[in-house]
Amino acid sequence: MHNERRSQTNSQPDKLRVAIIGAGQMARQHALAISRLGGATVAAIVDPNGSAVNEALTIAPMAVGLRCFDDLLRSTAVDVVHICTPPETHESLTEAALDAGFHAYVEKPFAATVLAVTRLAALADRKGLKICAGHQLLYEKPTRRALELLPAVGELTHVESYFSFRAMKHSANGGLPLRDDLQLIDILPHPVYLLLEFLSRSVEGRTQLASVEIGPRGTVHALVRRGALTGTLVVTLDGRPVESYLRLVGTNGSIYADYVRGTVQRNIGPGVSGIDKLLAPYRLSWQLLAATTAAMGKRIVKRQTSYPGLVEIFGAFYEAIQKNGNSPVSRGNLIETVSICEQIADSLRAAYPAQPPLVSRVRRAPVVVTGGTGFLGKEVARALIAAGEQVRVVARRMPPEWSRVPGVSYIVADISQPIPADVMDGAQAVIHCAAETAGSWEQHQRNSVRATEEVLTAAASANVKRIIHISSISVLAVPARRELLTDDGALEPNSRSGGPYAWGKIESERLAVARCRELGLHLRVVRPSALIDHRGFDPPGLLGKRIGNIFIAVGRPNQQLGVVDVVFCAQTLAWMVRHFEEAPATLNLFEPELPTKRELLVQLRRANPDLTVVWLPPMVLIPLSALAIALQKILRPRHPAISVAKIFANLRYDTSQIAGLAAPVRLYSQRSVMTETHSTRSAIRNEEDIARLSSRLPHSASSASRSMVGER
Repeated sequence: MHNERRSQTNSQPDKLRVAIIGAGQMARQHALAISRLGGATVAAIVDPNGSAVNEALTIAPMAVGLRCFDDLLRSTAVDVVHICTPPETHESLTEAALDAGFHAYVEKPFAATVLAVTRLAALADRKGLKICAGHQLLYEKPTRRALELLPAVGELTHVESYFSFRAMKHSANGGLPLRDDLQLIDILPHPVYLLLEFLSRSVEGRTQLASVEIGPRGTVHALVRRGALTGTLVVTLDGRPVESYLRLVGTNGSIYADYVRGTVQRNIGPGVSGIDKLLAPYRLSWQLLAATTAAMGKRIVKRQTSYPGLVEIFGAFYEAIQKNGNSPVSRGNLIETVSICEQIADSLRAAYPAQPPLVSRVRRAPVVVTGGTGFLGKEVARALIAAGEQVRVVARRMPPEWSRVPGVSYIVADISQPIPADVMDGAQAVIHCAAETAGSWEQHQRNSVRATEEVLTAAASANVKRIIHISSISVLAVPARRELLTDDGALEPNSRSGGPYAWGKIESERLAVARCRELGLHLRVVRPSALIDHRGFDPPGLLGKRIGNIFIAVGRPNQQLGVVDVVFCAQTLAWMVRHFEEAPATLNLFEPELPTKRELLVQLRRANPDLTVVWLPPMVLIPLSALAIALQKILRPRHPAISVAKIFANLRYDTSQIAGLAAPVRLYSQRSVMTETHSTRSAIRNEEDIARLSSRLPHSASSASRSMVGER
């Protein structure tokens, strides 16, 4: 019936009718791109998330919103489906679409395995249908221009595809993005299919992954060979700045295609003479300046309303459907891309095998750490492990192996919802670090305020009495001029005046105090100031703002700034677990000796020698802040206006309490490290002794000995 319906609607159609499966950010980009094409229209958007569907329908108002694929089969006649769902669903949805008689455009990665992609390709061929992968960079301007220039550079000797990116911590719709290693695998097809396209255009032969090395945090270095030509692939989460480029070097010149800026630089000719070497930098600089200016102008006038390359690849795919031509992504490029990505994904998994938790000699009840995969929470887990504690981290997603703290147990749970009983079972204390750090008021309500309520309720149900609640120094009301900001200072009465983050922290602390009193829990509130990491200094927002190679520092150079090193902060929290009774009820957590802004900028410039610092004095900030407040009231009258001057106000801090705790905290941490080192060495010696003994025993006895080691 579905094949019949498709043929009826697709016999000399005026427009192809498209259903978009999924209603996330990428699906909305698809809808925008389709709206720019004359040969197709969005007929349906399918997603179980009704609010996401409604948002997507604002882009395609003539479409219908549906909850599932079966609803699409029952109610709407379409010719093509665009699959914009999580990667693990691509194979099953593509198969269902082809079985129903629909052509299928599938976002990358098309499939996880070569077996899957070859099976789906064969199914499409049997049905007489077209499939296309989301390889839109093949249709971006840099690729098209590089292909035009390719014959001019002669025989290729070097092909390099490089992609560096920063893993998303927040999704556009407030949901949870993929964990870092899965984001790397998800993005991997882009640099792979670009590399394969230019290898296949240059030499004949079979493509194979010659070698692959996995570095720290999943950095991929791979050599891909086709015939006599070997290409280089690099994908990294850590490389900065964020870049995506293709570099082609031939016997008569080179091409550099930049996919971040949308530019192409060419250096055609042998370039062996002195004048060539002298003029080449000027030629390349002029090309970069002209192309970047043109690309920036295009962005400013908003001529590009969807991701680059989408309109072009969709148009080519729809034309192939209507004229029974070849898919815009060749079958070879599709299958080889999946093959290379599958092998690299296997190497990633092999490089980071699951590690068994370390077993402490001292059996203590675990400490539950919420938000234990974040900037502070991860350091807290590390400090607790060093102190000999058992640590149970609660996170909304399982971190990749390279990001896990050895010895920590991880539990996946959404703490904005009722928390399973096993999360708190048998715990001695909870360190509640989890909170929303960006996003809307609603996200802070869910992930800060409501999460605090659920954590306290779960702790009380499990009879876990000790709670360390991580608040923020931003919750305190700004005292009168020249007065100190103290540990017992009042909370800001107008909680919305500092924006969603400060509001979420204020309301969470108020809730924690009230609910712990009601539930009979023992509470310690810790208010860290701006967190920094001296091991890899990243300036806090209160210091100023970096714009390119200029840093705009706000305030005066000799002004002290309330900051705390994340390691010292974590060590303080670990100390509080062991010394809960003597720990203060409320602690404003700073560096014991506060640095000046000048001292922090010296540290910043040490790692960024090209940085130019420009000071924005308070006398300039105050009128700018007043203007910003006026504009906020005009443009967003229903939202509270945020005072920039208040955020950057020159505050004086009472650090006497943390200064008094610094010595015992550091002494405790030093002893913990020495004890942990001794315990680890002892455990290693014991396991070596058992291993030597096991080698002399029969196989069954040896196995029993190994089991005993694991259960110690």
